[in-house]
Amino acid sequence: MVVRRSGTISSDGPSHPSQSQTLNATAMTPIFNGLRQSRRRRSAAQMIEHDPYFIADPDAIETPAMVVFEQQLDANIADLCGLVGGGANLMAHVKTHKSEAIARKQLAAGIAGFKCATLQELELALDAGAPEAILAYPMVQSLKAERFGRIADAHGEARVYATAGDILHVEVLSRAAIGRDRPLLVMLDLDVGMHRTGASLAGAESVYAEIHKASGLQAAGIHAYDGHEHFQDPDGRAGAAHKHIDDLKALKSRLETGGMAVPRIVAGGSFSFPYYARTEGFHGSPGTVIYWDINGTTRMPDQPFRWAAMVLCQVVERRPEQQTITTDLGVKAIASDPPLASRARLLGHMDARLLLQNEEHGVFLWPGEDLPAVGDYLLAVPGHVCPTTIRYPGSFVIDAEGTVVDFYPHTARDRQ
Repeated sequence: MVVRRSGTISSDGPSHPSQSQTLNATAMTPIFNGLRQSRRRRSAAQMIEHDPYFIADPDAIETPAMVVFEQQLDANIADLCGLVGGGANLMAHVKTHKSEAIARKQLAAGIAGFKCATLQELELALDAGAPEAILAYPMVQSLKAERFGRIADAHGEARVYATAGDILHVEVLSRAAIGRDRPLLVMLDLDVGMHRTGASLAGAESVYAEIHKASGLQAAGIHAYDGHEHFQDPDGRAGAAHKHIDDLKALKSRLETGGMAVPRIVAGGSFSFPYYARTEGFHGSPGTVIYWDINGTTRMPDQPFRWAAMVLCQVVERRPEQQTITTDLGVKAIASDPPLASRARLLGHMDARLLLQNEEHGVFLWPGEDLPAVGDYLLAVPGHVCPTTIRYPGSFVIDAEGTVVDFYPHTARDRQ
């Protein structure tokens, strides 16, 4: 999507008066009120749009900026729950949005709780009112384990889980539990093939037994992540997930036969969560689906999710003879872990390709001769949305009429 600096969108969009104010993370509330008032003064004919995405006044948002489209966000939450018959069997990952406001939306939709990768995310989830949350990352530092214990103590009404895939993790957690009034809940982290963290199937029973007998700990179930499974074909995804489900059921049976309770299993990610969540005794754990991104669309075109978060950027120079434009979409503005050409797609101009990227510059090769003008706005869909979130202190929330109606701070952007 190209939004003309003068107020038009693409070649046929209507124009509107520009705002003299700009939005940034330091002065939000009075500007929101002004935007609402100015939006009410505009006629419908003055609104710019690229169906179904609308931004009424891009001049009022300082670029680059992360924007969240409220209608698409709410639809993704509804579809997330709808795919599995409700949210009661979902432990959604907060790594994608890192926002307490969105966590509250998810809880209101019926999602059971959250999975987290950092202690800051864990605090966010619990502060949002989650009845349960998992820190699905091994703690080796005593400093972290002790902080985990303090977080659990501060939210005594919630079930707060750590994970352990190695004997050392168990020992660190057991030391952190000394002097506590109640045990720390610890789930076994199981490696189902990604070979990143977690006990192997062969060694899982011994690690779970160590958790079970460790002083100050309570064995609380199994966590597994199948992030290595990237089948585009739905049948391939289903087959891989059901194999892991069978392995997890067999492990659970062996542990219970040995006298160790396995109260819950949390497994999967955005590619596989429905299969786990539809299985009795399992919780699925989606993350990226809340915002969706190019990676998700490419790998799972059959899924109902739509892009809800983008980066608003602006053309700062153009080179017609080279068919390139330079934008302010640098590596500090969007996730850079995908290959260069896959880091961003421009809404409405999906054939444009990122050719060069530096800290504050993003150069696109533009198809055809009708290059955007200097000052035009573009909406970039992230290749990987989760690391894009941490580039910004928060997201501007855009309603169905294109108005900035809120700002969602990325509460868990940092680690402390």
